[in-house]
Parts: sequence; structure tokens; C-alpha cells
Amino acid sequence: MRILCSALAWIISISLPGASAAHGQLVHTTTTAGVPRHAPAWDNTSWLNAEAPVRLDQLRGRVVLLNFWVFTCGNCTRTVPSLVEFDSRYRREGLTLIGIHTPEFPPYAGEHDRNNVAKALARHGITYPNAQDNDRRTWDRYAIRYWPSFVLIDKRGRIRYEGAGEFHVGDPTYRAWEQRIRALLAE
Repeated sequence: MRILCSALAWIISISLPGASAAHGQLVHTTTTAGVPRHAPAWDNTSWLNAEAPVRLDQLRGRVVLLNFWVFTCGNCTRTVPSLVEFDSRYRREGLTLIGIHTPEFPPYAGEHDRNNVAKALARHGITYPNAQDNDRRTWDRYAIRYWPSFVLIDKRGRIRYEGAGEFHVGDPTYRAWEQRIRALLAE
């Protein structure tokens, strides 16, 4: 299933204007009539690596990178070192990285279990906040279709970039995301 999703992301990415096909990435600037749209609020109640639920309105003035992932997805876990690197490098400069853990399989598969998510966070060295999106409400609000997916939100709460697919520290796609993050931090 994940292979099919990655293949579909790549096919779509090469057919969209402004999209980049590097490493299967579906990346585009998000605008309506040239104006970025506001990011939908999320209301997840179960959070890990956070003392209380994190709300979008609390993050005004910061750049936010959402990562929609699930710990059983190889593409997701191979991308995690890049995200940990972004968090380490840019948190003090104003980047907030947030994982939105959205299970793919039914609850009996274990992806919905908070303890399993906590073990995955520890195993991968993830210290940034992660919401459990077991009901897929945040996934649906952002119209996400692939694991992993990314949404980059500017300091005013507007979606500036969206993308899907695996990338690695130092590769061209990593450098493209880093460039976008740095540009938004400088605004």
C-alpha cells in the first residue's frame, strides 16, 4: 500500500505545475488567487512530548512544520533524522516542528496505542511535540493523502508549502525544505 502511495505521489508531482519530483516529492506553494490560505486549527487531545495540547493559535510568530507520519511507515521513519536535524538546528530561531501521528491500519494493529507511539519517539530521538491523530480529523482538515506529508506554515498562520515523500539529511529535497524554512524564518 505504501509503495502504491509513494508511486502515486510521484506521478502526481510530475504533473502539477510548480511541483518537484525529486525523491518522489509532491511539493507546491499553497495559495488561493496568489494569497496563502490560513492553516486549519487542530484539536487533538492526546499529545506526546508536550505538557498540554499544542494549539496553532499559540504558535503565532513562529514558523511551523507539520509532519504527518506513522511509526510503521518506512518512508516516514527514514525521514525522521532530517526532521530531528531541522528541530535541533532551527527551534531556537523560531521553528516549531510538530508530528501528527496518523495511523494507517485498524486499532488492533497497534498504531493507535499511545505506548507504542511513545516507544517510537524514543527509538528515533524525537523530542518535538507529537499529536495522536487516531480519528484522522487533522489529517482530513489538511487534506493529507500520503505518509509522510509535510505542511509548512508561516508566522501568520498561513500555509506556504505542502509536500509528501521521503527525504534525507543533505539530499536535494532536504536542502529545498531547509531553504523554505530559512526564508520563512527571515520574514
